[in-house]
Amino acid sequence: MIFIHNVSSMGGKESKNIEPRTLHELRNQVEFTDDEIQNWFQEYNSSLAKGQKELTREEFKNVYNSIFIGDATEFAEHVFRTFDHDRSGTVNFKEFLVGLHVSGSSNLDTKLRWAFKMYDINGNGMIDKDEMKTIVSAIFKMTAAKVPEELNTPEKMTEKFFKELDVDQDGEISWDEFERGANKDPIILSLLQCDPDA
Repeated sequence: MIFIHNVSSMGGKESKNIEPRTLHELRNQVEFTDDEIQNWFQEYNSSLAKGQKELTREEFKNVYNSIFIGDATEFAEHVFRTFDHDRSGTVNFKEFLVGLHVSGSSNLDTKLRWAFKMYDINGNGMIDKDEMKTIVSAIFKMTAAKVPEELNTPEKMTEKFFKELDVDQDGEISWDEFERGANKDPIILSLLQCDPDA
């Protein structure tokens, strides 16, 4: 999971437990235990500014930047876009938890669908070279992705992705091409899942 590897890393403020009815509703949407949901609730609340009820874009970026050695600002912007389902400009706890569940899913199809949505910045159902390079650049800035020298720039990596994935060579990658090509190469798979540490 690329989001938060250690629940103790987000903050330290004390906050109340989640209500049982809400906990039950959330449990039906994610594969987390009650204790895990409660822990994430505590951590989510500890990241909020005083008096706020939802995580802002800037707070979300700050959380990412506190986790990674590199600059995670751009990557966090794209993750935020996939978490903010109602496009409100903030992420409520349900969006946060569902986002964690999907982005960190052990189900490859679920995780790849989330990643495709992230790479598809304009939401038109296709990924072009500019979109691919934008996300790959963000990943490179955030973490020292373990890649061979011939793929050590976002431009080189983007070219490799398109050579491997753009089967019809129309300059765009569809979901079908994305899914089919994901298992061809471990480097491609790890970066397509936005999990370079995998």
